[in-house]
Amino acid sequence: MTTYLTRFVFLAALAHFVLELSASFLPIVYPLLITTFALSYSQIGLIAMVVSLFGALTMPLFGYLSDRFGANRMIVFSIAWIGLLMGSIGLAGSYGAIVILVGLGVLGSAAFHPAGAVIAAASAKENRGTAMSFFSVGGNLGAAMSPLWVAMGISWLGLGGTVVVIPVALLTAFLLYQQLNYVDLDQKDDPKSHSAAASPIKMPRSVMLSLALITFVVMTRSWFQVSMITYLPEWIQSQGQSIAFGGQVLAIFLVAVGVGSMTGGPLSDWLGRWRIVAISLAVLSLAQWGFLNASILWQVVLIAVMGLMIGASFPVTIVMAQEAWPAGVGLASSLVMGVGWAPGGLGAWITGWLADQSSLGAGLQSLIMVPLLGVIGVLVYAALHRRSGQQSQ
Repeated sequence: MTTYLTRFVFLAALAHFVLELSASFLPIVYPLLITTFALSYSQIGLIAMVVSLFGALTMPLFGYLSDRFGANRMIVFSIAWIGLLMGSIGLAGSYGAIVILVGLGVLGSAAFHPAGAVIAAASAKENRGTAMSFFSVGGNLGAAMSPLWVAMGISWLGLGGTVVVIPVALLTAFLLYQQLNYVDLDQKDDPKSHSAAASPIKMPRSVMLSLALITFVVMTRSWFQVSMITYLPEWIQSQGQSIAFGGQVLAIFLVAVGVGSMTGGPLSDWLGRWRIVAISLAVLSLAQWGFLNASILWQVVLIAVMGLMIGASFPVTIVMAQEAWPAGVGLASSLVMGVGWAPGGLGAWITGWLADQSSLGAGLQSLIMVPLLGVIGVLVYAALHRRSGQQSQ
């Protein structure tokens, strides 16, 4: 049984790795798209907004479809789908075609994550936290490798080099079809999986306010994160560096996010949830100020610091939401992961619009204030818990 479950965990992590490998390369392509199609920063921001909104807002629908038709089928289909469409972006002949490909392709990510969560959870009944950690790390590594892999393809084939993700995605989908086809993911024997549906509980007003504040905090972090991911390679290139170097810096940022996500949770057990989130967001704002006023070497160091701070707050905000409403941890988590992430693309568009009005530096300068709004939200959350007499971790 142990061997079977271990293999199951690694299959889930592999699937998440390949999904992010196939979808997280867009920022390294943006400078080429700007040159090829004479795009403005706001047009690039619109692509980022499509990614965030389509991916986040359609996730509940795909969660329902995954429950109805099977997580096995959904995960195989989603990886093949996202690989084919995202890999074809470099072959598109117009800006409109790129937006359509991105909009349709990101549906693969929305379809994957609910199904992937089912597979990861089913792999370890008694150690779901460990299984979900492996699952998350797989995605972080895939996101970090994606810019490097596609940059290599572009160096070989030009913009059309985005096709290098297609064979990897299709081969992985075929492997997963073979390995997961006979896996039984039926969890009807697990009463916890149906507790919320079987006995719905009305959400108290104080819980609604707590969840709203946590979601707002996540929105500010998403605004900052998506904006940096979107414009970082272009900023690095504007400093006289190559596109390849921009991809390497983006990879450093994404790896740092993954490392931070593994450390934030344990630190919050020691120092408290809201304190870790408040500290990470405050440091994020300071690091952004330093990033825009430093030499290229220190920019690389500070981008790693920003990645660590973003990653450290990610699992903590999910735990905060779950602790705010223990009777509905699924809905609480979905608010943070779905609704909280949706404004990221809108924020990237606003950052791009500001850059078009002045300069990219001015657009990135505006991001200094965004994490500070999140700090205010966290402090209000902590004050609410103190006033209501609840013990805040």
